[in-house]
Amino acid sequence: MWRHCRRSIVLCNACNKFRHVSRRHLLSSNYALQDTWENRWPSTVENVPFGRLSLKMIENFEKFGKSSVIDMEMLVKSLQNVSMENIELTEDIMYRFRHSDDGFPVRDSIVNAIVRSYIDLEIPDRLVPLIKDKLGYGLLLDNYTANLLMSHFLQQDMTEEAAMVAYEMMLQEDTSHAFTNCMSLYCCVKRLQEIGDIQPPEDAPIVADEEEEWTRVRIIHRPVYDDHFDIKKEHLKLGKSLYYLGRAGVVPDRDSSTKDLVSRSLQFVGLGLYNKFSKALDLLETWIAAAKTNNTPVLCQKQIETFKNHLEWSPTRDPEEEELELGQQTQDYVARKLYLTEEEKAACMERFEKLTEELKSFGGISDQEIYSYILNNVQEQMKNLEGQEKSSQEKRYQDWKTEMLNLYKEQMKEESRLRKQQEIELKMAEMAEKEELILAHEKKREILLARFRVPVEAKRKEKEELDEDELEERMKNKRSIIKKKK
Repeated sequence: MWRHCRRSIVLCNACNKFRHVSRRHLLSSNYALQDTWENRWPSTVENVPFGRLSLKMIENFEKFGKSSVIDMEMLVKSLQNVSMENIELTEDIMYRFRHSDDGFPVRDSIVNAIVRSYIDLEIPDRLVPLIKDKLGYGLLLDNYTANLLMSHFLQQDMTEEAAMVAYEMMLQEDTSHAFTNCMSLYCCVKRLQEIGDIQPPEDAPIVADEEEEWTRVRIIHRPVYDDHFDIKKEHLKLGKSLYYLGRAGVVPDRDSSTKDLVSRSLQFVGLGLYNKFSKALDLLETWIAAAKTNNTPVLCQKQIETFKNHLEWSPTRDPEEEELELGQQTQDYVARKLYLTEEEKAACMERFEKLTEELKSFGGISDQEIYSYILNNVQEQMKNLEGQEKSSQEKRYQDWKTEMLNLYKEQMKEESRLRKQQEIELKMAEMAEKEELILAHEKKREILLARFRVPVEAKRKEKEELDEDELEERMKNKRSIIKKKK
């Protein structure tokens, strides 16, 4: 009985230690490289307590406007078992560090340590707004860290947060990393299954204030909407990510026809959520022309229905609406200029119906359910790529360890140089003070004589400046004073 209890305690402790990897279902328990992570810190580098280190960094920011990279590395390393107050303090330091000279860009090793620490502390949801605020915190995820975070969110059934990380990877526009592509696609498809057939919330109407207060400014900045980093609505981000991943051909398959079918379906439904209906229909015309000769399916039925729903739900703009003055325009106002007009929407609906009928005429619509197919295929692909991914990250941890050791040595040299410089400056100040005392002692007699010499010289100068009448008057006054005394 006691043996079983002891074993249970050991298992519980192990689960607490590896709580961010113990229940993974997409990635193996070894993907987190926990042993390598725990031994990443050089033994020669001092472990400074969080309180002392954070106080030192705050003082450096206040005095010099910056703090060293190695201090930031040591701070995020010491985040184990900290309170929420310390987490808020850490985020404040992260913000200050981002706006210092050494915070452009924030090193991947620091971002990785922050993400892993937040996962260990069971507060990964706090990471999402920090990651979104790139200018404020600069937490640009590398591929391995993004995979780790997406897998953790999926494990906790936090599909929305996992998809948010996938959107951030899409914004980087880099499809060179197959493993991250697969993980991002998995998250996006899971999120699409949740919200793909739900109508997005309507835009709040733009109502001008009845009592407007105008303030004089030197420059009125025209709001800009780049349709990429400025996207706020989730269904637009999801749609662009699906289109991006579908175009990259992320889903591998030996059967090229199935792969093409999945790729086209993802692109088509992605452009539907992204509200790029004309572009989607242009692609569909191209695909139909290529598929007619072989009578191969072009799209899946489910994605066609989802596209149609979003086309019907899409908001429109009034081309005759009077444009707001520049000072009243906002980024949301500029974004609405990309909406279709009622005429354009009707034309897209008519064109969509015509192309759908053409697809049906030669069997270009498949009844295959591709979402489960994609998820299973992606999981299989990640299993094949995981070993290579772990080897690559192990090497990175070793490189980071070497870099941290070099940074620590450089900081120790710099601190030693500054201490010596301060000592020299203090000694020079003491020597200057002693020299002044010695000179004052040596010239004491001259100083005393100068006391009596200065007033006499002043009187002589004053007498030289007086004319003869004034001199006679003064002499008479002196004689009268002498007679009175007698």
